[in-house]
Amino acid sequence: MKKHLLRILIFGVVLWIVPFFVSFGFYSPEGKLQGDLFLFKTTMILVGSLTGCYLLYQLAKLKPESALITFTGTGILWFVENIVLDFLILIPMSKMSAGDYFIQIGLRYLTMIFIATMVGASIEAQKK
Repeated sequence: MKKHLLRILIFGVVLWIVPFFVSFGFYSPEGKLQGDLFLFKTTMILVGSLTGCYLLYQLAKLKPESALITFTGTGILWFVENIVLDFLILIPMSKMSAGDYFIQIGLRYLTMIFIATMVGASIEAQKK
C-alpha cells in the first residue's frame, strides 16, 4: 500500500471532486436546487459509486501484494478524505450543521469502505 499511497490519495480527491462538479448542474447561480431533491441525491450516489468503482479498478490493475489490506486501507483513506473535504468546502457552502451533514451525506461515505474491502477480498480470493 505504501508504494501506491500518493496515487490512492489523489484518487480520493478525484472521487470527491467529480460528484462535486456534477452537482453544479443541479443548482442555480444563486445556490438554489433546480429540480427534484431525490433525483439530485440519487445522481450523486450513482456518480460517486461509478467514479469510485472505476478508481478501484485502476488500483486493482497495479496488482498490490496484499490486496485486502491495500483496498480496505484505500476505503478508509477515501472515507476520511471525503469527510475532511466536505468539512472544508461543502459544509461552509451549504451552511449545514454537522449533525445534518452526517445524516444526509456523511454516513453514505461508509460505502467506500465496504466496496473497497470487497474488491480487495475478491482479488485475494482469486489468488487461491
